[in-house]
Amino acid sequence: MTHPDVPEDEKSVWEKPGTLKAIWIILIAGCVFSAGWGFLLAAQGKLGYDPHFEDKTGLAGVLGALADHFPAFYALVGFVSFSFIVLAGQHLRKILMRDESYYDGEEGRS
Repeated sequence: MTHPDVPEDEKSVWEKPGTLKAIWIILIAGCVFSAGWGFLLAAQGKLGYDPHFEDKTGLAGVLGALADHFPAFYALVGFVSFSFIVLAGQHLRKILMRDESYYDGEEGRS
């Protein structure tokens, strides 16, 4: 992301290339650390949660057991949901998008 018309000494700290790279590294490292810590606690049996779906039967019981015993279940559901929203938004944009002159009205056509 370069701005040829802005001198290098006038760029803000957010426009410098090293800042964006550092933000990505910190974000990815934080996600990996958080997920790893959850798996470590689950492997040691110290996750400290009470099962919520023990008495359920059928599909709710199967999915509930998965949610209760898989440490990253809710992270996975969140990621899949977010991905679905982004992909659905791309297609929704095609339906809702208007021409640039859509709001010009009669005075824009003369």
